Amino acid sequence: MKQYFLGVIALVTAITLNSFTLKADNHPTATKNFEYNDYPNDAFQNIASHYSLTPNDGQDELDCQGSAHRCGVVAQDNGSGLPDLTKPYTIKVRD
Repeated sequence: MKQYFLGVIALVTAITLNSFTLKADNHPTATKNFEYNDYPNDAFQNIASHYSLTPNDGQDELDCQGSAHRCGVVAQDNGSGLPDLTKPYTIKVRD
């Protein structure tokens, strides 16, 4: 009976400890400039594959003046040279 009791205690302890997760160390990466490839068609603006890095690995600023259509975003790189549109980003627009 004592063995079962210790087994149950071990099982409850294991389940309790596994139910907690440590906070991930999510340091935001530097943002980069991505040009929207389908300007002025806004139909694909929420699809990362329709963007490309600006020259100098996304460090060159976007030349966007106006307010009518999306011309690009300033966002974190998703690791494959595309913007991570699941995290907060800045929209750039032009006429």
